[in-house]
Amino acid sequence: MNEKETKKWPIYKDTLLILGNPKSQVAVCALWTKKELVAANLDLDKISLIGNLYSPKKGISFLIRNILANPKIRYLVICGLDNSKSGQALADLFQNGFRKNKKNSHWEAISEIENRIDIEISEQALKFFCQGVKLIDFKGKNDYSELKKIIGGLDQNLPAFIPEPIFFPEPSKEAVNLFPSEATSHVVRGGKIAEVWLKILDEILRFGVTDRTAYQNQQKEIIDIISIVSEEDPDNLYIPNWLPNNRDHLKNYLPTILTGVCPIGASYTYGSRMRSYFGVDQAQKVIEEIKKEKYSRRAVISLLDPKVDCDSKNPPCLNHCWFRVQADRLYLVATIRSNDMFEAWPENAFGLRMLQDLVWKELQKKYSEIKLGDLVIHSLSAHIYDDAWEEARQVIEKHYAANVKHPRNTFDSRGNFMIKVKNGGIIVEHYSSDENLLGIYKGKKAITIYLQMSRDNAASVISHALYLGTELQKAEIALENNLNYTQDEPLNWKVESGK
Repeated sequence: MNEKETKKWPIYKDTLLILGNPKSQVAVCALWTKKELVAANLDLDKISLIGNLYSPKKGISFLIRNILANPKIRYLVICGLDNSKSGQALADLFQNGFRKNKKNSHWEAISEIENRIDIEISEQALKFFCQGVKLIDFKGKNDYSELKKIIGGLDQNLPAFIPEPIFFPEPSKEAVNLFPSEATSHVVRGGKIAEVWLKILDEILRFGVTDRTAYQNQQKEIIDIISIVSEEDPDNLYIPNWLPNNRDHLKNYLPTILTGVCPIGASYTYGSRMRSYFGVDQAQKVIEEIKKEKYSRRAVISLLDPKVDCDSKNPPCLNHCWFRVQADRLYLVATIRSNDMFEAWPENAFGLRMLQDLVWKELQKKYSEIKLGDLVIHSLSAHIYDDAWEEARQVIEKHYAANVKHPRNTFDSRGNFMIKVKNGGIIVEHYSSDENLLGIYKGKKAITIYLQMSRDNAASVISHALYLGTELQKAEIALENNLNYTQDEPLNWKVESGK
């Protein structure tokens, strides 16, 4: 008997569930609809528990494990909004069955929806689950009085679908080494959202701190990742098939951030908080503010409602958007308090880029000279949950090299440097990207110049700084040995400089 067998049921996510009558044979999965709303419209005396299912790749295994640990459950009701199609994947499991994925690393329901079921759960146990539990598919419907009647009419005196509870070991989690780093505020830059996402995954797997969460699992987390997207074209989004959010998903997601419509059953959408919830269209107010004063710093959208959110267990993750025109570029800086960087960050970034584009195109009607600037996202809790660590590592292995520019080819926005050996010393001229001379550093030792440059934060890209260090040391060797020095060329020990 393992530890899970001695633990009070439900085994998994018990603090995230609404518990009803422990003798009931009905479990309710509310998908994306607030479980408290569903509970308020049903008879809890007829229900064992109510929970949500947000992800088809993360949550189905917990649901199956809990029911196998209590085989007296004979009915599974799915209801509510199916935003991620987790409910459809679950319905397909009962309808179509399951199989191993191509790599035999996990089970999957036979479905068009990408999904995962722990391979540790045996094939026979999954068959028992699919055959012994009756699925009642009520997803997308709003008449809970009808659902209440359906549940009330169920025979809840059935025998258990298997004689004894079954438990399975947890999925193995590959240890990920933690590299030392600054405690907070890592900066990740890139052109496309897909490129920045790969860099973020790599950053968190290397430097993220492993800790517990409020959801009874683990995460690797960096406090405040500042991600900058500079080249994503809103009219031609780059959405490769290895992103967790495909084009169809984004088509359904974008209206939830761009419009004020809030579907029935949803406690909020980002769009409703921004455009209708407070009785004001804040996106339109931002446009009006900048049209009135081009360089205003007051173009702000706030999503938090203190009267509601201070006591809520599910306040909006996106808290704040700030728009600013600087040097005829429109920037958007967004703050997300809690950000699942593996699954949610890409869709958040696409949604915010399209919001930025919406404002920009309206502003161009008055200021045709304004261009689209960077999208900056502060992800305050930037985390990857433990069940995605291995998948994140595989994504990096497959796609990082082909999609992320080598650091040596990354442009340093702080300028370029011309290094010379002349008149008995080393001279470094600092130029801007438009070839204006910004300053000159002089000395006879590499360390003398590098200390001056580091004091001025002259370079912003690590690979550029390392390159400068090698060139400065090479220039010092040439000076000391009376050799010719040419930047980016090897030293020629056979030729005297004659200087």
